[in-house]
Amino acid sequence: MLLVLTLFGCGGRGTTDLLEARLRQQEDNIFALQRDLKDSHQALATARHQSEAMQKQLAQASNGKILPEQTQALYKVTGVKVNSLLTGGVDIDNQEGDELWTTLVTPHDADGETVKLPANLELELVDLNQPVANRKIGVWSFNSEEVRSHWYSGFAGSGFRFELPWKQQPTNEELTLVVRMKSQDGRTFNATAPLKISPSAKPSMIQAVSRERLAPVEPARISFEEQPGTISEATDNPFKNPAEAQVESEPEADTPFRVITE
Repeated sequence: MLLVLTLFGCGGRGTTDLLEARLRQQEDNIFALQRDLKDSHQALATARHQSEAMQKQLAQASNGKILPEQTQALYKVTGVKVNSLLTGGVDIDNQEGDELWTTLVTPHDADGETVKLPANLELELVDLNQPVANRKIGVWSFNSEEVRSHWYSGFAGSGFRFELPWKQQPTNEELTLVVRMKSQDGRTFNATAPLKISPSAKPSMIQAVSRERLAPVEPARISFEEQPGTISEATDNPFKNPAEAQVESEPEADTPFRVITE
């Protein structure tokens, strides 16, 4: 019995020592993790301060063209894309040929999400079916402030929408749009897209487009219908029975019956 108790006591002390050793090891691990977490918090705070300082410097370097809070969006931009649903010719007089062309240009991040960041933008239309000397249809350039006023958001997409008259009347149905976007930090993003139109035999007389015309959200190749004619109450009453109108217009016929009135 004494031997059994002695062995049990030795086994109990050994288990206790093992548990204490494991507890000390876990405490050391916790202290190490807390130290690493503290260092990570300090590094994150330092990175935030540096980021804010760089944002302010970038805003000052842009001479007020970009706000400090917009620099975060600037870092996100990785490219530019053209919305094909809102890119094409626009007919505004219901006659043969398109008088305008429209496009929707969207800056995006690495995941393809839209980033609302105004930047200097250049739009160029070329006709690749023409000789090299005659391929250029026109070039339209906009600074960041002008681009900012063209922001558009609708069910077909969001981005910077432009609706522009021709600088040179195209003769082919298929053109190529070249987009060049230059961000405030000096990076340049390019994109190309096909642009289908209906050529017109007569030159367009439109020189500018009112901003109010950019309200429609239909896709490109829109035919804007004329305003419906007004109904004259005296001549075209839609609620009047045609038979009654005919009776009113006919002269009174001779009748053997006399209408008695009080």
